[in-house]
Amino acid sequence: MAIRIRWKPEAASKGGTPVKLDGNSAVPLYEQMKIQLQEQIAAHIYAAGDRLPAEKELCEKYGVSRVTLRRAVDELVAEGILERKQGKGTFVAAKKCRVIFRKMNSIGGGFTDAVYPDTDKHTIVVSKKEYICNALEREKLGLSKDERVLVLLRLMTLDGQPFMIDRAVYPVNRFPGLFDRVKDDVSTYAILREDYGIHRLTSQRELGLAYATDEQAKLLGCSAGAPLFRIFKQVCDTEGNPVHLSNLFFSVDRIVFTDDGE
Repeated sequence: MAIRIRWKPEAASKGGTPVKLDGNSAVPLYEQMKIQLQEQIAAHIYAAGDRLPAEKELCEKYGVSRVTLRRAVDELVAEGILERKQGKGTFVAAKKCRVIFRKMNSIGGGFTDAVYPDTDKHTIVVSKKEYICNALEREKLGLSKDERVLVLLRLMTLDGQPFMIDRAVYPVNRFPGLFDRVKDDVSTYAILREDYGIHRLTSQRELGLAYATDEQAKLLGCSAGAPLFRIFKQVCDTEGNPVHLSNLFFSVDRIVFTDDGE
């Protein structure tokens, strides 16, 4: 049976006294370096999104070689704790949010129900527009040529950070007055249930990959062209009548889809 020896580093701050690692310990120096960085991240000395100091500075601070430091950082990158950005350096990775994929179309709340409960969730209405439906909307929503649709663009945040963009399209004639009912932190599914009597929904979903437009990059705080998860949903009532279309966009480095949960 293998015995894992854990080395306990002393506390340190970003600008505090350099912490030298123990060359006489049974724990390899790269492992000590890794533990030191993990504990500083856990203590928010280096917070999510922070750039780590340059290699030279870290090597001098901890008394290790570049080979030792790089091995520690490589392992933390592989574990998703750190991330490298080309031409910019190494950063503390944002905490990934677990989303229950099968609850993404829940009539009880959708986004709220699908995200694990230990997060502060908010929905911000970015824009509301009405226009004449295009060919895809006409086909998927069963509309005539000149019918109008409400296009709702919302940003969902978790713990104060941008998390998901929802672009949803609703037929105006079926949901008169919906434009004025949609507000920040108000569930559209709750509106459908309480104001339009739609208590159950079904949906078809497609999961794919997209690349952030300039507008999406600005909303999500990522680079234009960054990879995004995209979920396309066609939502119907229990009689098969189309309710809305929706495209959901997530930053791939901030989300883990799971199928567990009650």
